[in-house]
Amino acid sequence: MNILIWAAEEIRRICPSADFKLVLMQNNEDNINIRNGQIEKMLHASATSLAMNLLIEGRDGFFYTNNIQTDAIHLFISNAVETTRMLQPDESRTLADPARYYKGGGPDLQNFDASLFTIDPSVKLTLAQQNNSEGMALQPDLISFHTHYSDRQHKAHYLISNGFQGYEQSTRCTLTSIATANGTDGQHPADGWGETRLFFNDLPTEGIAQVAIDRTLRKIGSRPAQSGQYQMILESPIVGSFLRPILNAMNGQYLHGKMSFLADKLHSQVLSKLVSIVDDPLIPGTCGACYFDYDGVATQRRSLFTEGVLDTYFLDTAFANKLGMPPTTQGTHHLIMQCGEKNLQQLISNAHRAIMVTDFIGGNCDPSTGNFSYGIEGFLIQDGQIVQPVSGMNITGNILDVWNRVSALGNDYDPWETELLPTIIFEDISFSGC
Repeated sequence: MNILIWAAEEIRRICPSADFKLVLMQNNEDNINIRNGQIEKMLHASATSLAMNLLIEGRDGFFYTNNIQTDAIHLFISNAVETTRMLQPDESRTLADPARYYKGGGPDLQNFDASLFTIDPSVKLTLAQQNNSEGMALQPDLISFHTHYSDRQHKAHYLISNGFQGYEQSTRCTLTSIATANGTDGQHPADGWGETRLFFNDLPTEGIAQVAIDRTLRKIGSRPAQSGQYQMILESPIVGSFLRPILNAMNGQYLHGKMSFLADKLHSQVLSKLVSIVDDPLIPGTCGACYFDYDGVATQRRSLFTEGVLDTYFLDTAFANKLGMPPTTQGTHHLIMQCGEKNLQQLISNAHRAIMVTDFIGGNCDPSTGNFSYGIEGFLIQDGQIVQPVSGMNITGNILDVWNRVSALGNDYDPWETELLPTIIFEDISFSGC
């Protein structure tokens, strides 16, 4: 924190008229990769860095350095001031209203494992090795079995010239297995599974390898199904990818650039009435929990969609100024979609003619129109039974039209993710294959 105070004084000395935002970050990371019993990579990274926004006479410059020695910071600030003065003025670029800043006093968010980087690296290595050995023992004839362990410890101090000071911290640990098998017709199907926790001691030590292998072996013999209209069962882990174009279209940058298919649709029915989503970063012990955003603005539980009605846009101070609208928030932190009552297997059992999509393979969505085309992998379902793995197919359509075809929601989201999104069933989706 002393570095931030010194940097703030230096900015005021060099350019008294400047407003500024300073963030001092300290990140520690460990990464371990093991393939077929052999250690491919062990990496420990520890870095302290300074991020700075300078606002000078309507000009907004962003700068970043990992050299925080005083002499280096003096030069860093001097160069940043000169560079910012060269930028084109943009009067919408201002600091947030201090009335919107987080004032402190919230309870512990329970999202920081202080012991994470006191754990001997050999303990983390042993966990990864045990996972890899488990996978190789379960299925010895795999082409490869890959284990990836990673963790991150993040701390950040904030100082903003119009009155905000804040501190945030978080940790995250992930253990992932990826299996590659011998398939048919020269195919080498691969799939994986991972688990994430905030605290190292909560990370599962068994079972991940088995799930990864099962997900891989079920892909053997995949081929395109017949083209046509199907129910689409979108598996929970990839629902976020299919929701992303909609969240992007809610962003002020897209709205201001006239590249959003949600322009002028605030408070309108845009999705199925079955879709209600909130962003709630104030739940202790969850990924994404936080009390303020990068601008220092206090977070809050915020409704994004209520029974398909668009409740908000993501407008930071600058884009709110540009659009002449009240500021809201920069984006999402901890999404929660209202769920149904059935698990994945129950949803499959009730499907007559469906394709369960388990992965997207390439493709894109036009941010202006919402028209999309995605390659997919998954499974053909007939009369409640999986009859074949599917690959080499595409889905096409309009993203808003498809999200108005939701007919059922599962109850199977992963509570340890930042997006709690269940499996979803969509009706009459166009698939092209053979």
